Parts: sequence; structure tokens; C-alpha cells
Amino acid sequence: MLKFLARYIVPISIVLAIIVIAVIVRFLIIRVEIDQIGVKTIVWGINRGVVQKDYNPGWHRYVRQIETWELYDATVQTFNFTREARTPDGKIESRELPIRTMDDYNVTVDIIVKFQIQRGKAHKIREEIGPGDRYKGFLESDIREVSRNVLGKMTEKDLYNPDEKRRRAEEAKQLLASAFDSRHINIIDFLILDMRFDPQLERKIKNVKLAELDQVLNISKERAVNQRGITQTIDATTEALAEKIQSDKDGQIVSLNAEMVTKVTKILADANKFLIEKKAEGDLYKEERRAAGELLIARAKAEGERLRRKAMTGAGGDMIVALEAARNINLDDVVVSTQDIDLLDIEEMIDKLGGTIDIGESLGVSEQKILRGKKEREEFFRLPKKMPEDLKVPEELKKELEEEKPVVPEELQGKIDEEWKSLTEEFPVTQ
Repeated sequence: MLKFLARYIVPISIVLAIIVIAVIVRFLIIRVEIDQIGVKTIVWGINRGVVQKDYNPGWHRYVRQIETWELYDATVQTFNFTREARTPDGKIESRELPIRTMDDYNVTVDIIVKFQIQRGKAHKIREEIGPGDRYKGFLESDIREVSRNVLGKMTEKDLYNPDEKRRRAEEAKQLLASAFDSRHINIIDFLILDMRFDPQLERKIKNVKLAELDQVLNISKERAVNQRGITQTIDATTEALAEKIQSDKDGQIVSLNAEMVTKVTKILADANKFLIEKKAEGDLYKEERRAAGELLIARAKAEGERLRRKAMTGAGGDMIVALEAARNINLDDVVVSTQDIDLLDIEEMIDKLGGTIDIGESLGVSEQKILRGKKEREEFFRLPKKMPEDLKVPEELKKELEEEKPVVPEELQGKIDEEWKSLTEEFPVTQ
């Protein structure tokens, strides 16, 4: 038995408890949505009447038959007084406001009014006006009355004036704000969407507006003519100023060009002067070196000629005569006895041909020493220490030769060496 009870009774009890809790929650609790304001009214009890506070979104206790709740919209709501307004049940109906202007013209106006319940004042609406949306009927009545009073002050000229429309809308908003405040409602905005009137008034307004536009056009044309004259004056002034600026610019350019040409000319003149001076110095140095070289060549030739003459007058002359005699002997036609003449005896043959054998007797000791080696001969003929008596030296070079020993350039020394080589080939020197 206990097992049976444990197996079936306990689960059944849990299910019944859940059902009871759900019923209690459903019938003893009410939920206020996030976009709603809750107002509670006590029907039975000591403190009967509207509870003096607003209930925020959430779960709240609700004892039926003892309490009642009203849920108000906490968001920004809209009144549409337009030609195609939508009702709460989704139907489209015309709710535009008919208005009569000051000059007795019938006009229909499309208006939108935005409003919202004041924070913490929903219970006041329930207490003073009544439950549900009864307060909206009072608001609609206020809107119609204020709109007729404010917009009825407009004339036919104001119907097409957007600034006048905005001014009237602001005035209506201020009046509705005062009226709604007594009903614990805040007005957000009052918007005039459109105004429609009969064709006769529309035609009249168009004519008036066209006349006004023509007047504005004529004024604009007159101002345009005046502005054109001002523009032409400004253009002339600007053109004159531009020409003056261009003239000043051209003058500055000419001045700068002249200054630049002067500086360039001076620089070129200085450069040409420097070039001429350096060229003159180079030519002078060239002529001096050339004169020195020619002097050395002349001295070398004179010394060679002197030595050649001296050699011809002494033993050297006899040797040359013997050499020429030996060259002219035709051995094919001569019969010589080798017993009387020994052709291999060079000294005897030189003596028979008229040459001098003893060179030391004809030349001095110092000259023989000089002519003994090639180096001594080259040094002797390279820079003669004594000028020939018949060679005239220019005065400008004579002083230079006396003061310092001239330096012979390599090119000039090569010419002297070639001259020496030609002299030694023409007049060989005996070793």
C-alpha cells in the first residue's frame, strides 16, 4: 500500500500544486507591460478609491472583485485630424478639421498632434476624468476648439505663407499645452500638414500670389540693373588694378633683367681679363722657355762646331784623311807584297796613310780626359760652360744665365740629345 501511495499519490500532488499556483498567478497577479502605466482602484474595503500612485511595468497583486486595474499608454500618442485617418480598429476615415477664415472662406486643414501622459499623473486622469480612453475625448475637443480659434484668424494671404503657418502652429501648441496640463497631459508637437479650400478661393489666391511675384520680379530686375552697374564698375576697377599690377611686374622684370645683364657682363669681363692675363703669362713663359731652349741648342751647335774644327786641325784631321784614303783604295787593282807591308798592323797602316798614331801628343791632358768617356762628352756638350766668342746672347737672357742656372725642360733636352747624336755620328770621337 505504501509503495502504491509513493508511486502515484506524490506525483499527483505535485501536479495539483502546480495547477493551483498557476490559477493563483492567473487570477491574483496582473502584469503591466513595458509601454504601459498601471492604475489600481480599490472597490471594497476601508480605503476605497483610486490608489494615489502609478504602477511601473512589472507584476503586481490583483485581487479580483475587490480591486480594479486600468492600463494607460505610456508612449507618445498621436491624434490624426487628416483626410485619411486610421481608427483604432484599422479603418480609414476622414477626420480633417473644417475652419472658416477671417474673410469668410471655408478651409479644411490636416493636423497631427503628438502628446504623452505626464509622468506619475496617470492615477489623476483616472480619478478626475474616468477610466479607459475617456480622457482622449476631452483632448480631441480641446484640439478642435483651439485649432478653430487660432487658424480662423488667418486670411487668404496667410494660407500660402509658410512662415505664417508655422507661427499659427506654435501659437496653437502653446494654448494646447495650457489646456492639456489641466488634464495631466504633455503636448509634444502641433503640426499643420495641409490646407485645402474651394477652387474660387484658390484661383483668387493664385492671382494675388502671381501679382505679388510679378512685383517681386520687377523689384529683382531693378536690383539686377543696379547690381549690373556696380558689377561693371567693379570690373573696370579690377581691370585697371590688374593692368597696374602687370605694369609694375613688367617694370620689375625689366629692372631685374638689366641688373642681371650688368652683373653677367661684369663677370664675363673679369673672366676675359683673367683669361687674357693668364694667356699672356703663359705666352711669356712659353717664349722665355723657347728662347732658353734655342739658346742651349745654339750653344751646343757652336761647341760642336768648335770641337769639330779643333779636331780637324789636329790628329783628328789626319785620322779623317787616312780614313778617306783607306775608303778610296781599290784592293782589286792593287798588288801588295805582304813581306813589305803587313796589312794587319793597324798602326803602320795608319802611318802609311798619313794618320797620326800618338793621340796623346796632339791633345791636351784635360781634353783627353773629357773625351775619354761618353758621359763626360755628353755633359761637356749638354751645358757648355763657355760661350763661343762669335755667338751673341740677348741681353734679357744674359742676365738670367748669369744669375741662375737655367733648367732645361725634358722636351728641349731631347732636342739637344738628338743634336748631340747627329754631331757624334757626323764627327765620331776617338775613345
